Amino acid sequence: MASYKKTFKHTLSARKELNSVNEKLFNNENSLEDLYNLNNDISNLNKTIGGQTSNPEVVQQKLLDFISKNNYNVNIVSIEDVHLFSDNEFLIYSNQIELEGTFSNLINILYEIEKHFKNSRVVSTQLYSKKNYRTNTKNLFLKIILQNYENTK
Repeated sequence: MASYKKTFKHTLSARKELNSVNEKLFNNENSLEDLYNLNNDISNLNKTIGGQTSNPEVVQQKLLDFISKNNYNVNIVSIEDVHLFSDNEFLIYSNQIELEGTFSNLINILYEIEKHFKNSRVVSTQLYSKKNYRTNTKNLFLKIILQNYENTK
């Protein structure tokens, strides 16, 4: 009993403390690896969400160039001014464009914008028709809202 109190007790407590320190060290190494993985995930999400830009008017011009260079027989009806929204971390730029054309042409241009226009991402679309009472015909329209953002931190 005396030898237990003198030597083994201290050895066992030192062993427990060593195990505890080793576990904390292992958790710290894992947290550095987790931090690296999270940073990679954030940069991948930044690319997926819509790229960072400092000039939203350039994105609007590139969108117009993209639509006009591809011959889809659609008419650009309107382009809204760039809408800005900010919160604590991001400044979000929203562009809205309205196109007129046939169903197949509007769907084709929407597909091309989603797949190949990398400066901004499509967040909302709306197909609707309006009746033209002068010509007694219905015209089909496509409203597209695109967004990109800037990290303010």
